[in-house]
This record gives sequence, structure tokens and C-alpha cells, in this order.
Amino acid sequence: MPRCPKCGKEIDHLKDFSPVWQEYKMTIDENGNAHYEFVDNSTPMDTGDEYECPECEEVLFRDEEEAVRFLRGETLAKGE
Repeated sequence: MPRCPKCGKEIDHLKDFSPVWQEYKMTIDENGNAHYEFVDNSTPMDTGDEYECPECEEVLFRDEEEAVRFLRGETLAKGE
């Protein structure tokens, strides 16, 4: 099992935070209260996932391939 390079704890998974743009239709009811109706969601093109340690919550990777290799116990050669 790999160890987090930041906190040193053994971990068996990473937290994957994936930014999503969500669209809602906001309306106001007869009492003046706001209501939200989900319309659609999509992933913005300019923002990628962040893979965090589940123990210390530090971002360890921003590349899926690197995160997968880390969890497999494989090491990356410099420059990869």
C-alpha cells in the first residue's frame, strides 16, 4: 500500500475532486422565497481534477495517470 508523500500515512485511495459547472433556473414564489431547478452540468475545459490524500487532504496529483500509478505502487521516472 502506498504512503502519502506529505503525511507519511498508508493510504488505499485518493479523494478525486472534479470541478463541475452546474446550471440552475432560479425563480421566486408568491411568498418571495427563492427556488432552484437543476438544468444541466458540464465540466469546464480549463480546470482539471485534483487528487488529494484522504488523511491530510493535501493535493498530491493533478494528473490522473500519475494518481493511478501512485496507487498501483509504481514510481514515475523524472520527466514523465
